Amino acid sequence: MKNIYFVQAGNLYGSNAYLPYAAGCVAANAFCNPKIRAHYHLGHFTFLRTPIEEVVNSYDNPFLVAFSCYLWNFEYHKTLAQAIKTRWPQCYILFGGHNVLNESSQQLNDYPYIDFLLHRAGEIPFEQLLLTLHTSGNLNEVPSLSFRNAQGQPQRTQDAPCTRCDFPSPYLNGFFDDLFAQYPHILFSMTFETNRGCPYACTYCDWGTARQKVHMMPMERVKAEIDWAAQHNIEYLFCADGNFGMFERDSAIVDYLAEKKQQTGYPTKFGACFAKNSNEMVFALNRKLCAHKLNNGATLSFQSLSPSALENIHRKNLGLEAYADLLAQYNQSGVPVYSELILGLPGETLQSFTHGIGQLLAAGLRGMIQVYPCEVLLNAAMATPDYQQEHGIKAVRVNKVQRYCKPATDDIPEYSSVVVQTSTMPIEDWVQAMVFSTLVEGLHCFGLLPLIAVYLHHQNNLPYERFYLDLMDFARENPNTFLGEQLAFFQARYAAFAQGAGENFVLHDPRFGEITFPLDAAVFLRGAYEIDRLFAELPTFLQRYALPNDLLTQLLSYQKALVCLPKPQAQQSVSFDYNFPAYFSAVFARQSSELEKRHTTLIPEQNPTLAWPDFAREYVWYGRLKGALTRKGDKVIYD
Repeated sequence: MKNIYFVQAGNLYGSNAYLPYAAGCVAANAFCNPKIRAHYHLGHFTFLRTPIEEVVNSYDNPFLVAFSCYLWNFEYHKTLAQAIKTRWPQCYILFGGHNVLNESSQQLNDYPYIDFLLHRAGEIPFEQLLLTLHTSGNLNEVPSLSFRNAQGQPQRTQDAPCTRCDFPSPYLNGFFDDLFAQYPHILFSMTFETNRGCPYACTYCDWGTARQKVHMMPMERVKAEIDWAAQHNIEYLFCADGNFGMFERDSAIVDYLAEKKQQTGYPTKFGACFAKNSNEMVFALNRKLCAHKLNNGATLSFQSLSPSALENIHRKNLGLEAYADLLAQYNQSGVPVYSELILGLPGETLQSFTHGIGQLLAAGLRGMIQVYPCEVLLNAAMATPDYQQEHGIKAVRVNKVQRYCKPATDDIPEYSSVVVQTSTMPIEDWVQAMVFSTLVEGLHCFGLLPLIAVYLHHQNNLPYERFYLDLMDFARENPNTFLGEQLAFFQARYAAFAQGAGENFVLHDPRFGEITFPLDAAVFLRGAYEIDRLFAELPTFLQRYALPNDLLTQLLSYQKALVCLPKPQAQQSVSFDYNFPAYFSAVFARQSSELEKRHTTLIPEQNPTLAWPDFAREYVWYGRLKGALTRKGDKVIYD
C-alpha cells in the first residue's frame, strides 16, 4: 500500500482550530473510490503548525504528500515539503489551493522539490492523478495539473469544466473522526459549503478571475453536515460560500441551523460571507440568526465608497440612502451590524477614504468598521502586471501574522503582498489613511469616544471624519499625551510597513493575554487600560468646539460611564443635568431630538469583574461584532 498524507496547516485561536476542510474534500473524493482504497493508504492530516521534524518523523515512507496552500501557511508548507523531500527523495510533493497560480506552471521552476501543482478545484484532478500514478498512465490526461515532462520542463494540462458539487463529504465519511480523540484539548471549528462559485468579477478577489456559475451542494448533504456539527459539539460553523443569502433555499438552511441549535445547543455560532449588495433577504436571515444567537452581527460590506475605486475594481454597491434604511431596520431589530472597507484600492484617495468612513458613520452605523489593507492575491486580476501598471500599484512583501491567535512559536514567517501606493494615493497618504482608520475603529467603533463625535455631528454639523482628523492634529501637537503617544506609535509602525520593514498589523501585549490583537483593538485596550489619563486630556482637545464647560464636563462623564471595562467600580449612580440617554437613543433611531436640561441619574450595568486577558478575549475578541462592548442594561431615572 502506498501512503498518502495531507497537510493544511493552520493556527490555534485560543483553544480553537479549524478542521482541514479543503484537504479533507480532496481526500474524501479520492478515497471513496474503491480502486484507490485498494492501492493507497490514507495517512493522517497535519492541520496545525507542528514542528517540522515532528511532522516528518510521524510519516511512514510516504508515497505522496498533498498540501492545501494559503497565504497563512505557504512558507511553512514549503519548509515541510523540502524536509520531506530530503528524507524521502522519491516521495511526490503536490501543492494545491489558493496560493498556487491558476494559469502558470512557474512555481515548478521556483520550487524544484514540488512535483505536481493542482490548479483550481482539486477533487477530480487528484482522484485521476492517483489512478494515473498507479498505472503509470499519461499525466497529460489528468486535468488542471502541472508536472515536469520527460525533458524536465514544466507542463500544464487543460482544465476540465466542473459542473457538479455532489462530492463525498469528509465529515460524513468519517475522515476527521480520529482528530477528536487525538486532540481532546482542541475545540474544533468547521468550514462547510452550500454552493460553489461566484458570478462577480471583483479585481482584488481571486474568485473574480474565475467568474463562474454557482453550483449547489445537495441539500441533503448540507443538512447532514449541520447534523454532524451538532453531534460533534462544533461551536463555530463557517460557511465558505462566496455569497450566502443569494438563494431562497438559504432561508431554509438558517431555519435548520436554528432548529438544530435549539435541539442540541450546537453549533453555537454561524459565520458567512453574505451576498453582495445586502438586501431584504439577507436582513431576514440575519434577524433569524440573531434571534437564535447564532451570529455575532451582520456584514454590510462596501470595500470602498469612492465611485472611481468601485469602477476600477468592477464592483457596485448599495446606495447610501438604501444603506441607511437597511441600517435603521437592523438597529430597530437589535441585530448588530458592521461594515468592511479595503484600503489601497486603485482610484481611492486619502480624502475619499476618510470621507467614506464619515459617510458610513453618518448613515447610522453603530457597529464596527473593519478596514483591511488591500492584499494582492496571486490569482486575482489585481496581480497582473498590466493592471498594476495601469493604476500605479506598488505593493510590498511583508510578514503576515494572523489576528486573534496565539503568537507563532516557529521561526517560519509567512508573507503577504500589500498595496501601499496607487496613482491616486501616494505612500504618505496611505500611512495617514491607515492611522486614521485605526484610530476611528479603536476610539469610535469599540466605544471609547463615539458619543462625543455623535453629539458634535448632530448639534454642530461636524463631519465625523473632521472630528477624527482634528483629533489626529491634536495628537501630533501634543506628543506627550496618551493620544500623542498612540499616534506616534502607529505612524512609525505603518511608515515602516510601507517600506517593507517592521511588524505587521497585529500587536501582542502580554497585559492582554497570549493573543495577537489587530491594531484597532489595541487602541481600545490601551485606552481602556489608561482611561483616566485619556479622559483627563480630552477637555483640552475639545475646547476648539466651544462647548459650554458644564455640558462638556458632563458629556465626557457620561461617555466614560458607558465604556465597558474589565473591573467596574461598585454599582453607583452618576447624575447629569442633561437628558443624555434619551437624546442619544433618539439620534441612533434617526429621530429628531434636542438635548434638554433635565436631571438624569444613570445606574451603570455591572459586568463581571475580569482580569485584563479574560476581558480582552471575551469582550474584545469574541464579543466585538455582537455589541458586547455596548452597554445595554443601564438603568436611567429622570427627575
